[in-house]
Amino acid sequence: MSPFPRVRKRSGLLALAAAIGLSGVLTPAAAAEAATPAGYGAGYLAGRLTAGGGQLGTPEQPDVTNTAYAVLALHSAGVGRAASADAVRFLAAQAGGLDDNPGRIGYVILAAVAAGKDPRRFGGTDLVARLTATQQPSGLFGAAAPTFDGAFRQGIALTALKAARVPRSDAAVSRGLAWLTAQQCANGLWQAYRADTAVACPEADPATFRGPDTNSTGMATQALAAYGERPGRQRTLASLEAVRAADGGFGFLAAPGQSSDPNSTALTIQALLAYGGTPGRAVAALTGFQLGCTDPAEHRGAFFYPGSRAPNVIATVQAVPALAGRTLPLAPSVPATRVPVPDCSAPQTVAARAGTPGPCAGTSGVTVTVDFAAFGGTQETRCAAGSQANGVTALRNAGFTPEGTARWGLAFVCRIDSKPGPAQDPCVDTPPANAYWAYYHANQGATTWTYSSQGASTYVPPLGSIEAWAFGNSATPTKTPAQVRAGG
Repeated sequence: MSPFPRVRKRSGLLALAAAIGLSGVLTPAAAAEAATPAGYGAGYLAGRLTAGGGQLGTPEQPDVTNTAYAVLALHSAGVGRAASADAVRFLAAQAGGLDDNPGRIGYVILAAVAAGKDPRRFGGTDLVARLTATQQPSGLFGAAAPTFDGAFRQGIALTALKAARVPRSDAAVSRGLAWLTAQQCANGLWQAYRADTAVACPEADPATFRGPDTNSTGMATQALAAYGERPGRQRTLASLEAVRAADGGFGFLAAPGQSSDPNSTALTIQALLAYGGTPGRAVAALTGFQLGCTDPAEHRGAFFYPGSRAPNVIATVQAVPALAGRTLPLAPSVPATRVPVPDCSAPQTVAARAGTPGPCAGTSGVTVTVDFAAFGGTQETRCAAGSQANGVTALRNAGFTPEGTARWGLAFVCRIDSKPGPAQDPCVDTPPANAYWAYYHANQGATTWTYSSQGASTYVPPLGSIEAWAFGNSATPTKTPAQVRAGG
């Protein structure tokens, strides 16, 4: 069971849809209470920020861009308040010395707004005026050649202006949106830059590295959607789906058969969310790049880039907002003080307390029912007496034996009473999206099961409630809450 329980319906701005494999609906406040992949990634970044005096670079080479992006990651996951405050102070001190790079200015604006600061008076600098002053007559932000980053930096600039509440009617925004819309390819995607928009975009070609790419598309779609525009929505979603990698993630070039990487997968998840699509297996693919309990303690929670298992800062700052289900820009928020780190000390198999057969009487405890129908068994119900610290504790105290994964321990409930067996799932990493323990609740008086919006390691079941588990692709328990209470 993931700490981001799989959801079966889209619900609200942050829903990641039924088939995403890991994630449910999370606000920053909810994320702060959960040990999640996004939380672990943010926890790693918080530690790096604190160790670096509030930034991710060195005293000789301050890293403004990644520090600003790290602030966005912390606020996306809703954790690391002290680290965010340190980083924002660092960014404010750098604001007056920023060059006219619209991407860098844009990232700092996004971070400032997320932290509740006024970007027009940030470190004594009007960053909004600085950003709009870079706009060219064409509508493109920045004077540097856009050959390799045109659509991407335009997306950053526009999301920053939206964060600063610059309206659609503003001339700079209107020109910027028009430039970005004109850059869109016929298939609904974007490439870095089209010098002549009357000429069709070339097919994405891995040999020449030309054509539409997922990174330009990811930032462009977020900017347009922030202003309520989604041109070519269906074509965009269909084209992204057509280039999904074998593991469910995405590579840089928007061509079939590419290998996924964390940066491109993260930006494509955000593109899909911005355009109302569903990330599907991309979330599971993205967590596959996260370092966990088998890695050095100081690296856990970070993301690596293929070719090296060393922590990669850029991959980490981009992965966290995507795993938290957030698109740019972020609204102001106050993260929790918590800095999550994976708990790798707990044994994978814990001897269960006896519990008692059947449901609990009244509010004397928490009833736990586990449906083994997928394995040819029956639905077994037991009582965990008294208050329970969380769903995993209730499962143990009712008499069942949960096992976690090698990477995340019991943050992911992979087996209950040795099911599924190793041949079906070795329980090394995240359980597969089509074969996992689905987790439900039913409070007193409830007649239907409610799919959990929190992981079992963080949800606290109330006395008198029922905890239910069923194995499969969004499988539901065979018995209803009423039948469980009646002992049937």
